[in-house]
Amino acid sequence: MFIFLSIRTSAVGLAFTALVLGAAAPALALSGPECLRQAYPEFWAPQVNAAADQTLVSVTGQRFEFDEHKDHLPHAPLLNQADLKTQMAQPYAAGFPATPPLRNQDPGRMRAQPFFLALYGATPTEVQRHLVAVPWAPNGRSLAFTRLNGAAQALERVGLTLAQEESTAAYVRQPAGSFYWRGIAGAPHLSVHAFGAAVDFTLPHGLGRYWQWSGCTEEGACPYPAAVLKDPALQRVVTVFEQEGFIWGGKWAHFDTVHFEYRPELVGPACSR
Repeated sequence: MFIFLSIRTSAVGLAFTALVLGAAAPALALSGPECLRQAYPEFWAPQVNAAADQTLVSVTGQRFEFDEHKDHLPHAPLLNQADLKTQMAQPYAAGFPATPPLRNQDPGRMRAQPFFLALYGATPTEVQRHLVAVPWAPNGRSLAFTRLNGAAQALERVGLTLAQEESTAAYVRQPAGSFYWRGIAGAPHLSVHAFGAAVDFTLPHGLGRYWQWSGCTEEGACPYPAAVLKDPALQRVVTVFEQEGFIWGGKWAHFDTVHFEYRPELVGPACSR
């Protein structure tokens, strides 16, 4: 059975400053453009001098400038106008965090929407063309997820691993949304759920927390629910997802602890921080 609902109502240029992006980023083994090429190999056309080329070209001929020179923008406008450099700028450190993220530290939350529209589809019909029913072992049902760039296979592997232990299976037994064409509440861009590349869960023990539910604003300080970082079963769940190329919204200052999205350019083996 496909699950299409959502629990929310709509909810490297590594020289970016800590004031705007929350934290300085260490150097990568590969450049930002090369990380993107390796993370989404089906999408990009071969390039002769890829390591030095800052313009990425899709297999359909669509061109993407990695750096559109938006470094000067404050956090909120940058969130809504992100380019690929912005998307890759904040390091997503694998492993469960010991302390809450710094203000505006949202690794992976800034997304270049034109890239995702081209990658997964610009309309619900285009996105649905690539959706498959992914068997979800923790509850014996299925989730609608994109098959592109290995996403569906990665999600199935996550489910098989988490189902092996009752302590982790219980945390992901109640999916609360996978594919759902919608925007993000209070923002002009689409959610990753619209592309069939994200999944939410109803977490136990009050661990499901979202910054807008807490009355936080985009620009204001937002108290992080520190209890989330003290749960060992959730820590295991996050680790398993990250091993398959997913990021967790609990690592954002604008926290979304129920949310996992497929972002291999941020946690893949070649480009992990």
